[in-house]
Amino acid sequence: MFLEERISRRRFITVTAAMAGVAAVGFEASGCIPPAKDNGMSHLAWAWHFGTDGRPEQIASVLAENNLGLILKCINGCDWMSKWDKSTYAVSGPSAISTLSDYFEKAGVPFHTYAVLQGLDPTREAAMCADVISAGARSIFLDVEPWAGYWQGSSQAAMAFGEEFRRRQPDGTLYLCVEPRPWVTPRIPMAEFASFSQGIAPMVYWETFNSSENVRYFEANGYPPGEAGICPEFILDVSYSMFAGYNLPIYPVGQGASSYDAWVRFMTRVAQLKMGAVSVWRYGVANQQIWPLLRANPPSSPSSGGGTPGLSVGSRATVANTHACLNVREQPGTGRVVDCLLDGVVVILRDGPVDADGLRWWLIETEVGKIKGWVAENDSRGTVWLVPS
Repeated sequence: MFLEERISRRRFITVTAAMAGVAAVGFEASGCIPPAKDNGMSHLAWAWHFGTDGRPEQIASVLAENNLGLILKCINGCDWMSKWDKSTYAVSGPSAISTLSDYFEKAGVPFHTYAVLQGLDPTREAAMCADVISAGARSIFLDVEPWAGYWQGSSQAAMAFGEEFRRRQPDGTLYLCVEPRPWVTPRIPMAEFASFSQGIAPMVYWETFNSSENVRYFEANGYPPGEAGICPEFILDVSYSMFAGYNLPIYPVGQGASSYDAWVRFMTRVAQLKMGAVSVWRYGVANQQIWPLLRANPPSSPSSGGGTPGLSVGSRATVANTHACLNVREQPGTGRVVDCLLDGVVVILRDGPVDADGLRWWLIETEVGKIKGWVAENDSRGTVWLVPS
């Protein structure tokens, strides 16, 4: 997963308050049946390929011991990973996926995959991804980034990919993996990919993004990092603000090479935002203390659809992303405007939600000044105006 820079966004206020003993790999093509999709997802570890991250039996042993699943890279553009991975167990096509899926699943490790999309031949890429699902992978994560060697396609190419994939795999599980830097995301067809995906996996790389240049870009795009700087909570909050409006589960990808303490903070904020399972980029470089931390903190069901995760009567929220101020009305919908709240104001949710005029409304009361009335949770494009505190 690569990283870089660029564009513009609304104002944002940061809110923070397996199997042990696997000995050898019996790799023979098994023609296994794709595993039944479970109701939830385990925490996961990404692996680039076996030549860099470790042998399958080593990975399986550690992940199974800690109740974790695997996301293995299988495709880059229209090439299988065997083009780069010269190990014995390289992914050379669907039969290799079938063998690996059978092996990891029997070891107690849920087997997921990922593909880097380029968009130059989206129909071919979609067919290959569909074959991965048919061969036994539980899901495929689409790594879509606007850099050289990554996504070079158009919005039409994104829809062509989605139409072909869904034609071949109407029930196949597919997640969208993207950067949460607000000047980068507009360079990919986010809405098109989200329309046929079942979740979003933002790359929450707090150390990689922690540079003076990125601080300037975040500030210029309306996301000032604040005193804590570019930390796990900040990148998670930006991800939440950017992606919650798509009403899809959010499964953040954390920076595996970071410290244990940073991961504790990362996991705490994930729980506060009611996100789903997390994943670790990547197995071969990750801090080994992360695995037992994830085992001790299994994922809860992520919030999705029906409004912003983390909002409920009695909870607090922060006004954000309005670019001006948020109207407070006497009644939900077109009621008379009684006040307007600036970004950063903390409110208490007293009643709701109520659907009116195509938006979702909450009765709020401010902590200071005791302003009371109804405000919209987000705009018609999905921009979140009330962020859980």
